[in-house]
Amino acid sequence: MSLPAAARSRETATNVVSLAKAKSPVPTARGAEKIDEVLIHVRFHPNGLVNTIDQCPENLSLQDWFYRLCYAAPANYQVFAGGRGVFRMQRSCFEAILSQNVT
Repeated sequence: MSLPAAARSRETATNVVSLAKAKSPVPTARGAEKIDEVLIHVRFHPNGLVNTIDQCPENLSLQDWFYRLCYAAPANYQVFAGGRGVFRMQRSCFEAILSQNVT
């Protein structure tokens, strides 16, 4: 059963208004969370191997550091175009991954 055109337009207008109300200014507490966020940028060679990666410990190769991050925090990786990507994670998670790196 289909709604009449007037009812559909009222429903659409109600949904748009509710979405507009849902978009509120970013709370100040969220800015504090951004400070505790770590970004690790990755660039790849055309063959798929890691070219550069941020925050790499001295005792690991670039590729091994990428694998370690992929294994420890796979949901925190975001792929970008042009052979790039970024790991975005909380500082506590990043420090826990670094602490596992003791050799």
